[in-house]
Amino acid sequence: MPRQNELLVGDRQDSTYYRWWFYITVLYFIVDYVRPQNVFSWIGYLRPGAVTITVLTIFIVASRRIYISNTRQTRLIWAFVILLFLHVPFAVNNYYALVTAQNMLKFMPFIISVIILVSTRGRLNQMVVIMVMIMTYMSIWSITHEGSGVGGWFGDENDLSLYINAMMPFSLHLYYHARKRIVKLLYLAVFIIGINAVIASFSRGGLVGLVAMISVGWLLSRHKIRILFVIILASFAFFAYTSQEYRTEMSTITDTDSGTIHGRIITWEAAWDMFIDNPLGVGGNNFPIRFEEYQSGEFKRGMWGRVAHSLWFTLIPELGIPGIIIYFMLMWINFKELLSLLRLKYEDNPDLLYIHTLSLAFLASAAGFFASATGLSVLYYPHFWYLTALLVATRKIAETTVEVIEVNIQDQEERSQGMIPLA
Repeated sequence: MPRQNELLVGDRQDSTYYRWWFYITVLYFIVDYVRPQNVFSWIGYLRPGAVTITVLTIFIVASRRIYISNTRQTRLIWAFVILLFLHVPFAVNNYYALVTAQNMLKFMPFIISVIILVSTRGRLNQMVVIMVMIMTYMSIWSITHEGSGVGGWFGDENDLSLYINAMMPFSLHLYYHARKRIVKLLYLAVFIIGINAVIASFSRGGLVGLVAMISVGWLLSRHKIRILFVIILASFAFFAYTSQEYRTEMSTITDTDSGTIHGRIITWEAAWDMFIDNPLGVGGNNFPIRFEEYQSGEFKRGMWGRVAHSLWFTLIPELGIPGIIIYFMLMWINFKELLSLLRLKYEDNPDLLYIHTLSLAFLASAAGFFASATGLSVLYYPHFWYLTALLVATRKIAETTVEVIEVNIQDQEERSQGMIPLA
C-alpha cells in the first residue's frame, strides 16, 4: 500500500519523460515570475508563456495521470475558474470577464503538474529552492530599481513587496535545514535582502505584511526568547537604516481621514454596496467597470476603472456569495491541512521534520500575503493558487512518509515476534 503512494507518478518517476516534464514546469514558473521577456524583448517573440503552458498541457494529457491531482483543493480551484466563466455572459464588460477567466485557467497546467510531479522530499526541496532563488532575484532587482519590479505580477512596488513577504519565510525554512554554514549564511542573507527590498518599495501594505509575517513566525517558533531578542535588534537597525522620508511615509498607515487610506475605505464601501445590489457577483474584473455607479461623492470626478485595492473587496462584489464560499472553503482546507502537518510527530525522522518547518513557513507566508493583500487587488494573481498546489504536494508526501514509517514499525514488531523470517 505505501509503495503505491510512493509511486503516485508511476514507476517511471525518474524517467526521461518525467524529468523533462519537471524541467518544463520549472521553466514555466521562471517565465511567469522572472519575466525574462520583459528584460530581453526578443524572448517575447518566442511566446514563452504560451509555449510552456501548451507543453505542460500535452504532458498532463499524455501521462494520463490527471486523476492524481483530484483533491479537495483542486476541485475548489476548478469551481472558482468555472464560476468566472459562468459570469462572462452576464457581466457588463464581457471581454474583461472572459480574459480574467482565461488567465485563471492558464494557472491550471502548472498547478496540476506540481501536484503530480512533486511527490518526494527531493522534488519538494527543489521547488522551494527555486521559489527562494526567484524571490532573491526580484528583491535585488527591486533594490537596484527604486523599489519597482520587472513587470507582470510585479510592475507595482506594492505587488512586489506582497510577493516578497509571502516568500521570505521559505528562506528561513531552508536556512534551518542547510548543512553547510556557508549555505546557512546565504539563506539568512536572502532573508535580509528581502526585508531591504520591502523597505525600498516604500509600500505601506508591504510593511504591514512584513510585520504580520514576522509576528506569526515568532508565535509559531519554539525559540521565542531568542527570536524576540533578534527582532528587537532588527527593529533598532530598521529605524537606524531607514530614512526620515520612509518613516514619515509609513506613519500615514493609521491616517484614515485623508490620503490614499481614506480613498480605499470609501472604495470598499462602494464595493459592499455593489455586492448588496449584486449578491451573485458582477463578474471577473468588472468592479472597475461598475465602480462609477457606486462611487462616493467625495471623489471629484467619475472614477471608472478604479480597482478595489483589496483582495477581499475584489472577491465580494465580483464573484458574490458563490465566490466567497469557494475561496473561504479553500482557505479553511489549507489551514486545516497545515495544522495537521504541524501535529505530526517528526521525532528523529528528517523528512517529517522538513515538512514540519515547511508548514511553519506556509503559515508565516499566508500571514504576510493576506495582510498585504487586504490593501491590494491581487485576487487573480497566481501566488495563493501556486502555494496551494505546493501545499497539496507537501501533504501527499507527508502521508506517504507516515505510511512508510508505520509499515516499517509493523514489520519490526512482526519480526520481533517471529512472524516474519529475517531475510
